[in-house]
Amino acid sequence: MPISLLKFPTDLLRDVLKQCNPFELYCLSKCSKRVCNSVKLGGEMNWKITYWSREDIMICGDGLAYVFKPTENPEDYFKTIQRTNKYMNMKIPMESVVDMFFYLLDTFAIRIVEWLVIHFCNFEYFSKVATVLMKRNMEIERLLILYMRDVQDIANFMPLICQMRITKEFKCVLKFPPDFHYQLVKYPSYIHITYAFGFNISQLLGCTCAQIELRNSMLSNQDLNVFFQEWKKSGAFPNLQWLEIESKNIDNRSTIWDMVPPITNRENPRKQISVVFGEEIEDEVMIYDAVRICKEDGKKAWLKVVLGDVPKLRFLV
Repeated sequence: MPISLLKFPTDLLRDVLKQCNPFELYCLSKCSKRVCNSVKLGGEMNWKITYWSREDIMICGDGLAYVFKPTENPEDYFKTIQRTNKYMNMKIPMESVVDMFFYLLDTFAIRIVEWLVIHFCNFEYFSKVATVLMKRNMEIERLLILYMRDVQDIANFMPLICQMRITKEFKCVLKFPPDFHYQLVKYPSYIHITYAFGFNISQLLGCTCAQIELRNSMLSNQDLNVFFQEWKKSGAFPNLQWLEIESKNIDNRSTIWDMVPPITNRENPRKQISVVFGEEIEDEVMIYDAVRICKEDGKKAWLKVVLGDVPKLRFLV
């Protein structure tokens, strides 16, 4: 027997809507404008949305991933496939990925972007999404810059990206022009920059991350010595737990923390210390054969510097 859902009292309707998953609510919202407005009465669903810079949009909620996959075939509209116990997708009518992104964002009152990924993207689409997210001051947990054909597009847009509210991770594997300099204003918990020649000592001294990984850096012994002179002061860098820097400018011609590289613990070799930042295997970092150093307030840390083709500094607090 059909149920006249829209005749329910507002409180009851809101409770019913909160029992629905994103696919069910999307299908309901497409029935009519009136139904769509009623779906919005469900309020914030505490779901997270992901934009991959391609046609698919993913929403995560209740431990499941719901992927909206546009299709031009009307026969496939609203077909749902269960890929795994935690992954489902549904075919939906083809429309602009930007329009679909904001439709889902607004219809479900989503306040958190779980992943914002730049990868082989239409930059015009990405810039529209990124600009609106910044204006709304929405939380973006993870921003990944993986690949773009026209690197200069992202380089020009980076000042806006740096103003976004990124809370957990900023990862960039893109190689910018030699004259490019990172101007990060707000820092998430973790940053990884594969081509970090534009990340200088001033940026490092202002960084508030818990984890920092810099590859292809230009930082020298002198730069790193300045960093550690600041770090050892009481109360400095309260969040920092892990620092890893690869730089060909690290050498054995000057000191870091009053020690000439390589810096390793020869008295107690193979001693291993690790810390886990999350639930995944890659969230664990470890260091061994490291030298113990201390801040002025007594907090202990471990430092290791190795030379070779790619000199590397690893530092665990």
